Amino acid sequence: MHYHYLPKYTVMNGERIYDLCIVGAGLIGTAAASHASKWGSVCLVGPEEPKSRNVNDNRDIFGCHYDEGRITRCTDPDPVWAMLAQKSIATYRQLERDTGIPFYDEIGCLMIGEKDSKFLNQVTDVVKTQKMDATYLTNAALKEKFSFLHVSLSDDAVYEFKDAGNISPRSLIRAQITKATAQGCTLLPEVANRVRRIERNGEYIMCISTDASHILAKKVLLATGAFTAFRELLPDELQLDVNLCPLTVAKVELSESDLGRIRKMPSVLYSGKGAKDWTKSFPRSEGDHISWYMLPPVKYPDGKYYIKLGHFHDTSFKHFTTTKEVKEWFCHGGDNRLVDATAELIRNIVKGVKLDRYHGDWCVITETQTGRPYIDTIHSQLGVSIGGNGYAAKSSDEIGRIAATMMMKNIWDSSIPKNVFQVKFRKESCKL
Repeated sequence: MHYHYLPKYTVMNGERIYDLCIVGAGLIGTAAASHASKWGSVCLVGPEEPKSRNVNDNRDIFGCHYDEGRITRCTDPDPVWAMLAQKSIATYRQLERDTGIPFYDEIGCLMIGEKDSKFLNQVTDVVKTQKMDATYLTNAALKEKFSFLHVSLSDDAVYEFKDAGNISPRSLIRAQITKATAQGCTLLPEVANRVRRIERNGEYIMCISTDASHILAKKVLLATGAFTAFRELLPDELQLDVNLCPLTVAKVELSESDLGRIRKMPSVLYSGKGAKDWTKSFPRSEGDHISWYMLPPVKYPDGKYYIKLGHFHDTSFKHFTTTKEVKEWFCHGGDNRLVDATAELIRNIVKGVKLDRYHGDWCVITETQTGRPYIDTIHSQLGVSIGGNGYAAKSSDEIGRIAATMMMKNIWDSSIPKNVFQVKFRKESCKL
């Protein structure tokens, strides 16, 4: 690896001062650290994945990246998300080579929906406009190529056979941290409780307080996701305009015979009416519309392979506003009936799959009012890169790079206009 050798920090009157402190060590925060540490001294603050989730423990900060499967794809009905994904996916192989950490399985992605629907037409338009490696499959072609999938007779698909598939969020984060620390980034596996601007020798600097330490930096970037409101990270009068949406997934364990039969299944996203014999217990939105995403067989730390399916946040009808709600959701989960319904839907869709062993998992996503991430500055020394909307894992490298450039170089380095990612605020406060 060829990296710049930079000082880990500067010293002023005996105090260490970083050029940038990034708060939040999830997918976006670690990506930002990986890029920012090429240009100056960086400190990355964020807790490691807990060994267990116990509601009686003191810990109340968690992450959505405690998993081995996330869909990655360029195809998208939103051209902005498509552009972010393409930039990110283009970096995967180099990051794997640089760090020696594999995290990407290029197995393709299917975008399935009703023929001539808004969803499928938008995906098709983005594919054509952005010249992606994808092909349109009629219903007959879809069923011939992926005969193990059961869909409606009215469903067609866009098949992205290159630059798409599955990533391990755990391994991607480990790769970003490996690269960042090799470039001189300081990693503090702690929880930031407070961020404030203070004065030192006639100049303003930022102070980040954890239970164990105080960190000084010229600037701070918040990549704190759903937990931003539950610590004193923003100026008192400001509250991000976001919704915290609880999501549930089911993971069905595959038998050896099922694994061999569908091992090369691509990642799948669906938006439409669904087949008539799909379970009616899975959540639907207005007009009896059903949408879901499904991961192909992925190997988990227990050595077993699972198919995972989950719903999107448009069918998440409750929002969390307190840290207690979010902590209990991460530790207990919530809706076992939804886990059962989701597992049943997997059996409906993937022919022959048995439900002998399955379990649920859950996370909380940060939904912005724009449907895109907030990548913006609050003031000259404080920035945010927050709001994945459930889609950011695949695009995290580019989101982090844009944010890192914004903070370290004071420039907007993207062909996507800055106002697309403008932060939005509201007056209401979340309770601690």
